[in-house]
Amino acid sequence: MVNNSRHSAALNVVRHMRLTVKTKIWLAVTSIVLLFSFFVLFYLPVIQERSLLNNFNKDVQNHANTVALGVKIAMTEQNFQGVQTAMDFVKKDPLLQFVSLLHTDTVWDANRTRYRIDRTVFKTYPEQKKVNVDATSSDSSVVKRTSFSTPMMTGEIMLSFSTREIVQSKRQIRITSLFFSFLVFSIGIGIGFGLAKSISVPVLKLRDAATKVGRGDLTQRVQSNSRDEIGELGTAFNKMVTDLSTTRQELDARTSELLVEQRKSDDLLEGLKRTLADLRETQEQLIRQEKLASIGQLTKGLVDRLLNPLSYINNFSDISLELLAECRELLASEVYAADESIQTELVPLLAMIETNAGKIKDHGASLTRIVRSMDKLLQVKSNEFIEVDLNSFIDEQLVAYRNELDETHHHVGLELIIGTNPDNISIRIVPTEMSTVVFSLLNNAMYAVLEKSLRHPDFQPQLTVATIFREDGAEIQVRDNGAGISAVEKEQLFSPFFTTKPTSKGTGLGLFISQDIVKTHKGHITVETCQDVCTTFTINLPTATAVSVG
Repeated sequence: MVNNSRHSAALNVVRHMRLTVKTKIWLAVTSIVLLFSFFVLFYLPVIQERSLLNNFNKDVQNHANTVALGVKIAMTEQNFQGVQTAMDFVKKDPLLQFVSLLHTDTVWDANRTRYRIDRTVFKTYPEQKKVNVDATSSDSSVVKRTSFSTPMMTGEIMLSFSTREIVQSKRQIRITSLFFSFLVFSIGIGIGFGLAKSISVPVLKLRDAATKVGRGDLTQRVQSNSRDEIGELGTAFNKMVTDLSTTRQELDARTSELLVEQRKSDDLLEGLKRTLADLRETQEQLIRQEKLASIGQLTKGLVDRLLNPLSYINNFSDISLELLAECRELLASEVYAADESIQTELVPLLAMIETNAGKIKDHGASLTRIVRSMDKLLQVKSNEFIEVDLNSFIDEQLVAYRNELDETHHHVGLELIIGTNPDNISIRIVPTEMSTVVFSLLNNAMYAVLEKSLRHPDFQPQLTVATIFREDGAEIQVRDNGAGISAVEKEQLFSPFFTTKPTSKGTGLGLFISQDIVKTHKGHITVETCQDVCTTFTINLPTATAVSVG
């Protein structure tokens, strides 16, 4: 039950984790919107900003080249007014920060192995502007240089333009990108809602209708006004349900006809069923008797041959234990008590031999019980069934069982719970054999509660026997609150020679013999157990009016 619950819970988790059609639509639309938004909001502005900056750098460089060319021509012609005119070419540009005419000179060291370029401001605009001759471009300005050389002077034209328009353009590009990204996102949401409504909603209606049809409701129909594949699917579904409804009606009509015909032959069928059941039971009994006869022929001689040597083993083990006890008493006397070698070497050795002899005795006794149980199994079962009152029979068995109990077991509560029997229903049994079954179940239950009480001192053992009457027969339930039986042991519980008890206490044939006896009574035996809580053996038997034994 626990494994089934876990399996159902796992299936529910998987169902909740699966992707629905609506989820897939939203994932697709969201992915496209996010990709386009990324392109519009990040990639496209970066490309545009980079293009603007490159074009601005080119424009500033062209201005520097133009001014340098004009200055070079004016210097060559020694037209100093032309120098001023060339520099005036860029003065009217609002982005101009400064334009400078620099004089460059090569200065060598004393050995004339190294040199440096010295730049000095020859002329600048605005005139009050302090110019750094080594200035470079930054985020706020773009600085460009163009060299020129004339017989009169070698120098450079250095221009610096502000990038504030570039910054404003970048800001405008980002605002525009954000606007278009929001617009695309809004359009994507609208498309998602539209797709979900036109695809997911009809599919969900179709799913719900199919589920109800699967449960047997053939009145379900899907209303679809669309002319696409989904509409065609709804039409096909409606046709399928209509065909199923027609087929069910035809099947119901044919079933009614068959029921009418069946009622006419019920008496004959019931007689055939009873005859077939009797034949099957007779066949099972014959097969079981043939098996037992075969086993008996093979093992009867072996059982007789084993009991004699087992008696010798048990007798000699008892004699050995008695002799060992006498040796221990002799060694404990004053004659040998002072000899340390005897006390340290011989006494432990005798204790070991005594332990081994005790194990031989226990296993010999266990084997003897097994052989005697096999002999009992091979005995011919009695066919003298007697009609008895179940409650009276169980009450007699409990009284006999209490009388045979050891005094150390009298603290275990043993109670008979009598089922209601207003019609005084009785059963047909072989009392001696059914008594063996009841005693075997009581012994197993007593062993279970006693073993548990040894592990738990505060444990209150309880053993109950209940009789329950049903319409199809009677039940005998033997319940104990002992240690229970594991799932592995439960599968082999009725196998021959399988026991959960120690070798010295169990033969493994009690439940096997009990099951065989119950089958002979045309019943069956089952077990229900909960680990370390309780165990219940249930014997199901037919009532005297439901069984006929020849």
